[in-house]
Parts: sequence; C-alpha cells; structure tokens
Amino acid sequence: MSGYAAAVVVVLIFASYPVATRAGVTGSFAPQDLVMLRFGVGALLFLPYLALQFRAIRRDAWLRGIPLTLFQGAGMAALVIIGLQFAPANHAAALGPGVVPAWVALLGLLVFSRRPSARMIVGAALCAIGVITLAAWSATAAHPDVLTGDAMFLAASALGALYVLQLRNWGIGALQSAAIVTIYSALIAVPWHLWSASGALWHATPFELLWQVLWQGVLIGCIALVALNHAIARLGPERASALVALVPALSAILGLLFLGEIPSNAEIAAILAISAGVSIGASRGYGGSPAASSAPVKTPACGLSRPG
Repeated sequence: MSGYAAAVVVVLIFASYPVATRAGVTGSFAPQDLVMLRFGVGALLFLPYLALQFRAIRRDAWLRGIPLTLFQGAGMAALVIIGLQFAPANHAAALGPGVVPAWVALLGLLVFSRRPSARMIVGAALCAIGVITLAAWSATAAHPDVLTGDAMFLAASALGALYVLQLRNWGIGALQSAAIVTIYSALIAVPWHLWSASGALWHATPFELLWQVLWQGVLIGCIALVALNHAIARLGPERASALVALVPALSAILGLLFLGEIPSNAEIAAILAISAGVSIGASRGYGGSPAASSAPVKTPACGLSRPG
C-alpha cells in the first residue's frame, strides 16, 4: 500500500470514529467499556503476529512501546472517549486530528529542535485561530461541560503529535509498533474495565455491541493504527499529519447526518480555519533538507529524543 492510500484510510476512519464513539458514550456504553473494546479486541487481533514475531522484535522496541502507549494508545484514547461524553463529534475531529499538524510544528520546535517552514507557521496560526474560536463558543454554550471535552481533545491531539514525531525518529515498523502499543494498552484497559464494574457493556443489544467492536477494536484499534504508522513511514511525520485536513469537515457532515448535531456559524468558521491551516502547512514541513527533518535518530530506549 502506498503512503497516500494509507493516509486516505486513516482520514476516512478518523472522520467516522468520533461519530460512532459519540453515539456509544451517549447511548448504551460507559467510556471504560469502549476503551476496553478498542484495545481488548485489538490485542486479540495482534496476538498471532506477536507470537510469530516475538523473537525478531528488538528489546528497545518493547521499551519504546511504553511512551508510545501513552501517546497513541490507552492514554490518548481515554481522553478522546471521555471527552465525547461532553462535546460533539465535530469538536473531537477538529481539536483532535485537525490540530495535530499544529502540535507537530510546535512540539517539533520545542522538543525536537526542528525549525518549521513559513508555510507551517501560517498553517499553525490558522489552526490556533480555529481552536480559540471553538473554545470561545464552547465557553458560552448552553452546556459548559463542552469546554471540558474540548480540553481533553486538545490534550489527546498533543499526545498524537508526539507519537507522530517520535515514531519517525525511532524507526519502528508500522505493524510492530501498532501491535506493541495495542498489547500494552490492553494491559491497562482490561483491568480498568474490570475494576470499574461497569455493567453497561452486557446490557447493550447484540447489534450495538458488534458495531462498537467493529469500530473500536477492528477499525480504529487495528486498521487505522497500522495505516497511520505506514503513512508516517512512507510520507514522513509532517506530511502524514497534514493529510488529515479533510477530517474536521467530513466528521461535521457525518455528525449532522447520523447524530443530528447541527454546527453553529462559529463552529463552522472554526472548522474551516483549522482545515485551511492544515492544508496550508501540508506542502512543506521543516526548514532544511527533507532528509535532515525526517531521518531516524539514535536515542535512549525510553523518553523523548532530541536530534543533534
């Protein structure tokens, strides 16, 4: 699969996922139910691969899977799923994958010492305008808890940006990293679900349960993660994260069609600003040669790397 084909798969799943999850957490499921389905089912799908490849996986890959699990695994997933209890699906898409490129630019500079290009700075500025507009609308909304959900989405997107940057630096294979992150996340999510004693999962209808198993465990928990890792490896972190420009607008349309969530004028303006920012920053990443900006760097096994 080419990097662009993998990116298209990621966009389609990322745009639909907030809608399916919002329907779940406002309906028959508790957040811990969906986190458990996401990583419990995903772990079962990845176990055969890990059993076959166990001896071939380097020790440092297992160690690096620990912070990656926070960035793209149980840590990020819990923030998004809990946040969707409070805020609509279009907010999750706009403030989640929609602002990851802005976080990539900012964190790439602050943590990884990468100098962003002028286009990337302009794109990040537009994303920031969209975020501020959306946050201002949420602060004056009829339900003030919407702002809580927005904050969780922003925190999740920051973790996602760290994952994008660090995965490229460490050079871990797409399938390998997805499997390790999912297995580690399952070790957190399944005990959390059992400890919470949520009975909602067993009161859902068979159709609802199968629907969430498909979305949480198969599509977002397995296929999307492998496709994202493949896109990062083929296209580089900046271009891969920038190709999600269509996610906020597409998710807003799906939320309108399937959830009846009608965005206000302020929300539409914010979504358009974020999408425009992502598009503008998409063509070129950091200053300097492409090789210099995306080449893997030897780093300690755990913790963030710093080139140079």
